[in-house]
Amino acid sequence: MRLSLIVPVLNEETFIPLYLESAAAFADEIIMVDGGSSDRSVPLIEEYKRHLPIRLYPMHQTGLPYTEDWNESKVRNFLIEQATGDWIMNLDIDEIVDDRFPEILPELMRRTDADIFQFPFVNFWGNPWTLRVNSPGDERWSNDITRMWRANIGIKYRDERHHCTLEASGGQSIWSLPRGRVDVNIYHYHYALGKKIKFNDNRRGDVNLLTNVGDPDWNFEHDEYSIATMPFKGTHPEVIRRHLQADAP
Repeated sequence: MRLSLIVPVLNEETFIPLYLESAAAFADEIIMVDGGSSDRSVPLIEEYKRHLPIRLYPMHQTGLPYTEDWNESKVRNFLIEQATGDWIMNLDIDEIVDDRFPEILPELMRRTDADIFQFPFVNFWGNPWTLRVNSPGDERWSNDITRMWRANIGIKYRDERHHCTLEASGGQSIWSLPRGRVDVNIYHYHYALGKKIKFNDNRRGDVNLLTNVGDPDWNFEHDEYSIATMPFKGTHPEVIRRHLQADAP
């Protein structure tokens, strides 16, 4: 059994080394689409291609990032079409799976009672030691997320421009398929490492960027809901621990 890992990329030089070093432990092939990066993303990927099974395709994204100007479903469905594995995993570039995943992956791929798997999704907020969690009116932070499915059964992304969702064959709900839950965390570091807030990335007004100290106010009170956080008391994946140690003063 083989696993294809698929991921779109756009200006992600902070996360690419972390992602690829983690993925090397479990992915049989890593299929990437670059949306027109202007930083060191592509040169970094080319370096890793020397010793990892990476296939990189260019597909320039036009328009304003994180809006309906994009055509995210086209990119992600192209990635699915390139996959040759028995299973596909869509893990975004700022997401790192727990170190236990390679140990249990062979058993997951041998299972016949599930076509899709969901994982606990852990969102960091502002730094690697603070988690954002669900609150009334803002219940999208502490939930499981579908990130792996059996290949060649018709699963694809709906025709949506941004934050597109998976659907089963014939446009059926993905929830109609037999599923399993994997007790292995996927850690989302988008708001904890690197630039944290990217261009046009504060559409919901969750962060007060107009501060005098240069660092955004991550506990800014939103008009429609309260931002709920809690301390992270777990253990980061090894690649993140090494990154944090290297960045320590």
